[in-house]
Amino acid sequence: MRFLQCHYFFSICRKSSIWVFLLTLLMAAGNSPAFASEPEEYLRGYVDSLLDSRYPGLGLRSRVISVEGVVTLTSGTCLGPSQKRDVAYLLTATGRVKSIQWDLSTDCDNKRGAAQSGNAGPKNETALPPEIYALPEQELFAPMLADPRQPRFSVSYLHYRTPTSEFAAASTAFGEYFGLASGVFGDSGSSQVGIQGGVFALFNLESPSSDLINADYWIGLPISYRKGPWSYLVRIYHQSSHLGDEFILGNPGINRVNLSYEDMEFLASYEWERWRVYGGGGYILNSEPDLAPKHLQSGAEYVRPRAAGRLSFIAAMDVQASEELDWRRSRSYQVGFELRSSSPRRARLMFEHFRGHSPNGQFYLEPLRYTGLGLYFGF
Repeated sequence: MRFLQCHYFFSICRKSSIWVFLLTLLMAAGNSPAFASEPEEYLRGYVDSLLDSRYPGLGLRSRVISVEGVVTLTSGTCLGPSQKRDVAYLLTATGRVKSIQWDLSTDCDNKRGAAQSGNAGPKNETALPPEIYALPEQELFAPMLADPRQPRFSVSYLHYRTPTSEFAAASTAFGEYFGLASGVFGDSGSSQVGIQGGVFALFNLESPSSDLINADYWIGLPISYRKGPWSYLVRIYHQSSHLGDEFILGNPGINRVNLSYEDMEFLASYEWERWRVYGGGGYILNSEPDLAPKHLQSGAEYVRPRAAGRLSFIAAMDVQASEELDWRRSRSYQVGFELRSSSPRRARLMFEHFRGHSPNGQFYLEPLRYTGLGLYFGF
């Protein structure tokens, strides 16, 4: 009997010691500085790696990470509103970051004011130094959303109205911007050299074989620069225009124009909060036939991120006028929603309306109105 009592007592002690050991281990781990800092260090490494892969050359780094998941970011160059919005969207879409705050180093005006007053604060050692970076993914001068000749991937169903006809049309575009190098003219996140190319095609959906009416081929060499909310674009580009074979066969008396030209453009853009305005002009260097060289362009855009879940609301307007057309304006409007994820890719479904002179090269002298729905893809 005494043996059984001793055996029972020792078994209880042995089990109790296991629970005491586990409880002590958990308490020690909870009070251990290494354990407490591990989630923060993991999140910091995750955030910095993600920023390096998606936004190389900007010098983005996490400076402070709170226990509530609020991340304070710093950068090697001042950033514009659209850049900050894209970075915040990227990080919060992962579900691991609750919200984003921005260090003084990301604000051009505050950074310049602090430097002039001699109160720039402690040196930020976490930001990456500027460098020349090859093949950057991000475009410094944001695409002009309502510009009918913006290189991109898109397809639109449109109702066309010209002085002589009215028909259902399909407009397609295949094009993209490809960054070659950033940091060529200064800070790595502030200047960029790239290449743009695109094909813009128009089809008559009411013809027996959905005839190709017009195709414009476009290639350009853009140089862009960004300083906070301001961004600038200088580019030289070539465009040539061609009528479709089926359209020529169906319209034997058509007056074909061998339209081809090289143009130089300068555009400036300013962003604040959810708004963006841009404007500028260009000069045709060489053309066939001989065209009056001067032209102007301006526009405005509004973006409300996550207006409906993951969908962002977008409204855009683009206005163009040229000396060749006696400065008569052509206006393009778009409104709709954009879907994006944590990746840079995005898709937009847009209601669109155009009124002015045709953007299709062979018909540039022809007044045109169209209304329809377009699907756009890009970064």
